[in-house]
Amino acid sequence: MKILAIETSCDIASVSILEDNNLILELKETATKNHSEALMPLIDRTLNETNLSLDDIDLFAVDNGPRFFYRN
Repeated sequence: MKILAIETSCDIASVSILEDNNLILELKETATKNHSEALMPLIDRTLNETNLSLDDIDLFAVDNGPRFFYRN
């Protein structure tokens, strides 16, 4: 099972792809107050670097942290 995990609960946004219990790739970017701008390029880069598409993803996982997407 391939999992696309998205973390935005702090100043660093991260996107990971896992297969079963193995981490395939994790990318991080400092995204203080601009997670909404950083997230889609991070997801795109992660999928491109692993030669995967959204059709290959079986499960999406997201956090429920103390922050939210900021609006400028």
